[in-house]
Amino acid sequence: MPGIPFTTGAPARAGRALVWAMVLAWGAWVAQAAAAEPGPIDRMEAAARSNPDAVADELDRLLATDAIKGLPRLEAAFLLGSVRSKLNQPAAAEAVAQALLKPGAAAHASIPREHLAAVAACIRAVIIYDDSGSLVRADAMITEVEATLRNVASLLIRGRCLDVQATIKQNLGQAEDSVRLFQEVIRLADESGLAWRRSAARSGLAYALFRAGQLEHAGRLNDDAKKIATDAEDWFALSVVATTEAILLTDAGKTEQELAALTGAIEYARRAGATRDEALGLSNLADFYLHQADYARAYQIAQRAVPLARSLRQVGTENLAKLNSGLALISLRRLDEGMALIKPVLEHDRASNDLAGLKESTSDVARYLEKAGYQAEAFAAYQSLRGLMAELARRDQQAAVLELQEGFDAQQRRRELALLNEDNALKEEQLRRRDLEYKVWALTAVIVLFLLALAARMYRGLRATQLALRQRNAQLKRHSLQDPLTGLANRRQFHELTEADGAHGPARGTLYLLDLDHFKSINDRHGHAAGDAVLVEVARRLSTVLREEDLVVRWGGEEFLVLVPGMARERVEPLAQRLLNAVAGMPVSLGDQRLDVTTSIGFAEFPLMPQCLDMPWDMAVDIVDNAMYVAKTLGRNRACGISAVPAGTLAEVDLLTQDLERSWREGRVQMKVLQGPAVQEALA
Repeated sequence: MPGIPFTTGAPARAGRALVWAMVLAWGAWVAQAAAAEPGPIDRMEAAARSNPDAVADELDRLLATDAIKGLPRLEAAFLLGSVRSKLNQPAAAEAVAQALLKPGAAAHASIPREHLAAVAACIRAVIIYDDSGSLVRADAMITEVEATLRNVASLLIRGRCLDVQATIKQNLGQAEDSVRLFQEVIRLADESGLAWRRSAARSGLAYALFRAGQLEHAGRLNDDAKKIATDAEDWFALSVVATTEAILLTDAGKTEQELAALTGAIEYARRAGATRDEALGLSNLADFYLHQADYARAYQIAQRAVPLARSLRQVGTENLAKLNSGLALISLRRLDEGMALIKPVLEHDRASNDLAGLKESTSDVARYLEKAGYQAEAFAAYQSLRGLMAELARRDQQAAVLELQEGFDAQQRRRELALLNEDNALKEEQLRRRDLEYKVWALTAVIVLFLLALAARMYRGLRATQLALRQRNAQLKRHSLQDPLTGLANRRQFHELTEADGAHGPARGTLYLLDLDHFKSINDRHGHAAGDAVLVEVARRLSTVLREEDLVVRWGGEEFLVLVPGMARERVEPLAQRLLNAVAGMPVSLGDQRLDVTTSIGFAEFPLMPQCLDMPWDMAVDIVDNAMYVAKTLGRNRACGISAVPAGTLAEVDLLTQDLERSWREGRVQMKVLQGPAVQEALA
């Protein structure tokens, strides 16, 4: 049954140890909300956490008789289907679902037909998940019957199906929906009054919060789970808590505590007789030693887990152990042996459409190949990773840019309002002076000389007022066309310049679009003040490379746009290289810290060769934006420049550049890739 996904990466791999804890820990709920003592099905479900095979056989024998009917029988059937699925017996689990749909079954005569169909759908969603099927399909299946499931008169079924739905959404990246559903699971667990359910529910939500980046909240929840499990002396629940604790400690850099949590999880699993969780714990421990660069010990421990997982028919655990063994062998300079273990794992993730798992596994393989000095193999691994990273990078960047732009817009509006108030005050003063002038001219001829003198004085004052108005208007316009942080031009200034001859083009000159790599990590680790300092320094460096007539624009967030008019074609690529070197050639100083900053650049000269079609500026910007994203997917700290797009119409240009990387790979677009200067490992 679903729980924590079989994915890779240090935290995600440790999360695998929670799979059995989460999924078997939620297979059954009490039939009555007020019950404080477990019933027979509750006890079987609790036993299934460590000994699912025996419990599945016992449930088969129970359902073969007429000993239970109605709702208890439905709960037992649901538990059996869930356990059979987790034991990698999808056919047996499907048989349980089909039995629920069999017309005229006397044992289920008191249960509404739509409730039986909804429970069968939930079991099938579990089967799809456990059999590495389509998560989208599983989500659609259980979502379709969600309203009916909430009306089923069983806490067991409602709680478990909520857990299934939450886990699937977590693996689909729908963090907010996943957390909301896990909170409902906790509420139902507390209603059951059973300690191990209450502990497991909190550990499940703690992991979901960890995946969503809410580490502090996740830690508090897992501490609550630990107290509940300790008071109940539940070794299996403590194994779950210890594994979750190891996950939370991974990013905290607390190596000794993480090791203690991992070894504690294995020991608790042994005490509970949970062989499957012991195998998972060994795999996680091997992963720990991989990160400590103790590759021989990591290989030894991972190899202990492989036959144990295979004997238990635990494909996910076996794949994890094989992956860790392969990574250890690569690090020990035994490339062929390591890749022979790793390739089937990647193929399994690809066949099951587990994109998150495939991304993290491929990322680990590429990183360990690179560390071991296998540059060509590492490059090939990074190439296979780029398609998955592109969509995630685009989504994260769009969210970050939107947040930054909203903050900038609010600040800009406040400044413009202040300037407008000053402007109004000056205009009121002008009107007051003019009124006074009219009164002076109404004086009698007796004081003509005095009036003339006063008029001269007023005239000088009016000139000063008009000058102040012109200066204020110029200042207002300058602020509206300038980025307040970096002093560079903003989007509005770019649009005013490029739309001078019409909003639809034509684009002329060379465009460079730069996006700072891993900028969100700078803000997260060093604070937004440090991020602002980096932006100001990058703006300064860009200005030193370019001419006065070149336009440098802060395009939004960590993006900069450079427009270079009238540049010779042979200078286009060298300038891109100079921009890469200017940004990354020297670390940025932040007090006592020195921070390496790199950028990814997309660039092109317009009109595009060879047809030299006139195109609007917004299309030109989109084209270099696509080139910049290719630079991102190729590994960042590089520039991708489009030199030729053989197309007879703008529609053909748009078609070729929308999937620019593919067009380039297929030879339909000519593009040059420039590498930035070597720096220390960038922020991840």
